[in-house]
Amino acid sequence: MLLYLHAKNYALIDDVEVEFTDGLNIMTGETGAGKSVLLGSISQALGSKSKTDVIREGEESAFVELHFGIDNDFQRNLLNELDIDAEDDVVIIQRKITKQRSVGKICGITVSSADLHRIADSFLDIYGQHDYQNLLKESMHIEILDGFAGSGLKDLKEQVSAEYSRYAELKKEADSLEEDDDKRLRDMEFLKFQLDEIKAANVKEGEEEELKDYLRLAENGERIAKALSGAEMSLSEEDGVLRHFTTAFRELSTVSGLTDEIGGFEESLKQAQDIVQDTLRQMSDYLESLDFDEKTLRESRERYDEINSLFMKYGKNYEGMMRYAEEKTKEYEHLLSFESYRDELFEKLRVSEKNLSALCGKLSELRKEEGVKFATEVSKALSDLNFNDNRFEVRFERNEKYTAKGFDVARFFISTNVGEQMRPLCDVASGGELSRIMLAIKTVSASRELVHTLIFDEIDAGISGNTAWKVSEKLGLLGRDLQVICITHLPQIAAMADTHFEIVKTEKDGHTATEVKKLFQYESVEELTRLLGGGEKKEAASENAKELIRQAKDIKKRYQSGKSE
Repeated sequence: MLLYLHAKNYALIDDVEVEFTDGLNIMTGETGAGKSVLLGSISQALGSKSKTDVIREGEESAFVELHFGIDNDFQRNLLNELDIDAEDDVVIIQRKITKQRSVGKICGITVSSADLHRIADSFLDIYGQHDYQNLLKESMHIEILDGFAGSGLKDLKEQVSAEYSRYAELKKEADSLEEDDDKRLRDMEFLKFQLDEIKAANVKEGEEEELKDYLRLAENGERIAKALSGAEMSLSEEDGVLRHFTTAFRELSTVSGLTDEIGGFEESLKQAQDIVQDTLRQMSDYLESLDFDEKTLRESRERYDEINSLFMKYGKNYEGMMRYAEEKTKEYEHLLSFESYRDELFEKLRVSEKNLSALCGKLSELRKEEGVKFATEVSKALSDLNFNDNRFEVRFERNEKYTAKGFDVARFFISTNVGEQMRPLCDVASGGELSRIMLAIKTVSASRELVHTLIFDEIDAGISGNTAWKVSEKLGLLGRDLQVICITHLPQIAAMADTHFEIVKTEKDGHTATEVKKLFQYESVEELTRLLGGGEKKEAASENAKELIRQAKDIKKRYQSGKSE
């Protein structure tokens, strides 16, 4: 239930705090005092699209905070799903609106508008004139009925939804197979061409690198031969390094053996001479191997180009091409075994459709059973709201296609006067009638509702006199099971309040401001007197107001004792 509202710098609101109670919370006030503004602040806190014009003139931001008490496990599980911890089972929702953006928080955690809406929908329903108009949308009728039917139907509906998801996925795949069998054959032909091309090339791992090295060597062969020949001549010519080694040995031989160090020098020179001679032999052998015939060179270039062309088409390198070939082989084999794959798919589709049809049939039967109960209870509730000769029915048609909600189309039919034919609800109801029909439906559904708080605006549109009393009684009855917050202009409805708030417009520091005042009983009498239009006959109107409150108390006592009128 809604425990607390704090709004600051919101439209006409300067700084308002309201503590709500169980039962029927009534809000009254002069036209233009800010009743709709107060409702607007609640809607904003619960994720409605923010508008910068709600920021009070002269302020930088608007702020709204709501406190809710957790009423059921559904709400608790939803909070757990969003990793939100509600201390002492109190959920604090805040929304700050600036000229640049708005920020929503739940228990101090910043959340998206979508998550804010999810939480809001589990705690509170707001009904204004627009929401009553939803009754005219026949697509809403099955949702209303399903909400009435409760958990038994909900579980079956979830099974239908899950099976429909499987069925829709299988059907989409089956339709795509039937639509383009030629495409499958073209794809197979193309895949075979690619795989044959890769296989025929018979590329070996590392082959591209080997060819690259060979071609680089071949293209630079002349330069390499010239450099090696020059180096060889420098080492072996008459004035080359080797001749100088001979001279060095001759000089050292004149003093050989005189010291250990001289022996070491001779050994080192011998090793150096061996290295130079060995290098000369290797260079000579390598030079002789540099024989690049034109045929081998041409074939190597062609092979290198072929391999690189394949890499460009099927992968950047050998490993990439092999992965591509593996993937396309699987795809080709899948298409090759298409007939068995298609037969298996259509069998799965047949089984899924059979299961879906059976589940939809069960769902439809349960809906029709609940539809009879729903229609009976709504008709009785409508009678209590002064539709004395009403008849109400839920009629079903079968949708041509399966949906996630089954194959039912539900439509509400009503007759509000003796002798009138049953007609679709959307063809007969006026604005005032819609609000009463919605109230009847909510009363019928109250004991099965997960949402514990209902807010009604314009519930009194187009009614007066005895009908107003009937609506008042029904709101009081609804307040036994749920928390109800209702804005009204009618004294008959205001008299039924368990808690009465007056919304007033005051002047503060040169600005108009909306304030909310919780009324004591004597103040409630004064407010009802104003609603009755006391004027010069204020004393009579005051007595009338007291009488209305006494009558409301008597009605509540009858509720408590289990009696009905």
